[in-house]
Order: sequence, then C-alpha cells, then structure tokens
Amino acid sequence: MYMRSVLTQAGVAHEEFSPGEDYLAVDGNISFATGTVRVQIKTGTTKPNKDGSITVPLRDDWIRKWALCTLPVFLVYVRLERDVGPEWLEHHDQHTVMYARAQWIRVNQVTAKSVRVPRANRLTADTFNDWAAEFDGTSAWGKAARL
Repeated sequence: MYMRSVLTQAGVAHEEFSPGEDYLAVDGNISFATGTVRVQIKTGTTKPNKDGSITVPLRDDWIRKWALCTLPVFLVYVRLERDVGPEWLEHHDQHTVMYARAQWIRVNQVTAKSVRVPRANRLTADTFNDWAAEFDGTSAWGKAARL
C-alpha cells in the first residue's frame, strides 16, 4: 500500500505481481518512458542502525536472480514506525496518517548475506526521476539498455 501510494503520487506506471509469484525475487515492475526497473519490497519494523541505515537480510536465491537480471533491480524497505498493526494507520476526519517510511538500494551486484539500505536513499516521488535516469544513456545501465 505504501509503495503504491508513492508511485501514484509520482504518476508512474507500475505492476505488482500476485502474492507468491515473485519467482524472479521481485514483487513488481515500474515502467518509465525509457525503460523498466524491477522492485523487491520488504516491510517490517526493523530498527535503524546508528547511521540511520536499515540492515536487510538477503537469501542466496534472491542474490543469484538479481545478479542475472539485465534490468536495474531495487530493494525497497518499508519501515513501519509502529509495532502493532492497527497503529500503522490513524484515521482522522480530514485525512489518514500512515506511520511508515521507505528507503531503497540497487541490488543487482550485491553479494553479501545482508545489505544496509542507506538513510539518504529515502523513497519519495522524486526517487523515480533518478531511477528513470538509469536509461538516459549516461550511466552503465543506460548504455546496456540501448544494446
């Protein structure tokens, strides 16, 4: 729900795979005019490290699948700021508050059993401009996408 809300705010096309269909170790695709990226979304209440990053454990099969993917793959960690499910959302007369935030990292070349998702990589509507730039021809990914 959080990721869908941010994608909708940004006006970005996306598709989410049905639960249990993440056999490619991704939960969905995000499409830009210039290319598509894949996204794996993890949600939890993991406390941040002292530097604000969040350590996310990885499975060997995810790492293998991400490494084989020719498209950029991003891991998004949605941190729920409250431990109890009913407290994640507050419904007020004029608005609803969701106690969550997300951070991201590209994972195509990850080899470790865990990854530290940097605090600086806060997921916002503007994040998708950076992800779309992967296909602009100035980065290694952009050049590969033109082959």
